[in-house]
Amino acid sequence: MRRVVSVSLGSPSRDWEADLSEWGVPLWIERRGVGLDYRRYTEALRELDADPNVAAIGLGGINRYLLCGDRKYELRKAAEMAAVVRDKPVCDGSGLKLHWEPYVVRTTAESGALPLRGRRALMVCATDRWGMADALDRGGAELVVGDLMFALGVGVPLQGLKAAEGLSRALLPFITRHVPFEWLYPTGESRDVPKYARWYAWADLLAGDWKFIGKHMPAAPGSLRGKTVLTNTTTPKDVEALRDRGVETLITTTPSLGGRSFGTNAVEAAVAALSGKALEAMGLEDYLAVFEPLGWHRPRVERLGGALATSGATR
Repeated sequence: MRRVVSVSLGSPSRDWEADLSEWGVPLWIERRGVGLDYRRYTEALRELDADPNVAAIGLGGINRYLLCGDRKYELRKAAEMAAVVRDKPVCDGSGLKLHWEPYVVRTTAESGALPLRGRRALMVCATDRWGMADALDRGGAELVVGDLMFALGVGVPLQGLKAAEGLSRALLPFITRHVPFEWLYPTGESRDVPKYARWYAWADLLAGDWKFIGKHMPAAPGSLRGKTVLTNTTTPKDVEALRDRGVETLITTTPSLGGRSFGTNAVEAAVAALSGKALEAMGLEDYLAVFEPLGWHRPRVERLGGALATSGATR
């Protein structure tokens, strides 16, 4: 059976594996966390590149690219790690974020599960998920962008996507070349530190990478009562944390197997393996062609106070 492996800078405690053969797809997907050990990371990439049963590799726990409008900015450290792989597709999820996640936002909004017009949305990091941020903005949400707060630790919110775009174009060429990635993203076993309570309280919708949302969200039970969270890569423990804080609706943009949603890099690697297309040639139609037969084309919408409202793959 062919394999897709996501190697992550994150903790091994979040490792998982899934056999897609029960969906009629001869593919095994797994995650391997290395706990912020770059040497183990590159060793794992070399090992997987040499394994003839591995069809594609996910670059997990780190972005290869940050996005702003129609531009991609490659992070120096991620580029170095990706260069270790010679013969396999290396996927960081940026294509899925650019093509699939805006589709999820649009279709979920159209279904009524994600009302946007006039709602206040905290997009924790737009350069990580520009497609999602743009779709929220186009859908009529009042957007506050948290790139400075959540990625750089500077407590300044950006009012709207245009403000974020202007600043990002100015800063990303320097950041991607000179700022260590672990300064930008909560990798490994980073400790949760509640911050920015004003903006969590302000928002109706919390959107973006789960590690950013979870790292700084308020700790008190009921502190996020009635809110919606749009994210991915949540474990059962993460879902319970949201339920404890009173979150009303959880929407995840990637499929759920075994009670947790996949990381975007792993899903993109699975699509690359199954479609046989080069990463740069993949678009929305390629994701749909893989997802529809598996029932993964419907985002998971979970009412945390009650029953599951809408579901794609939940086995």
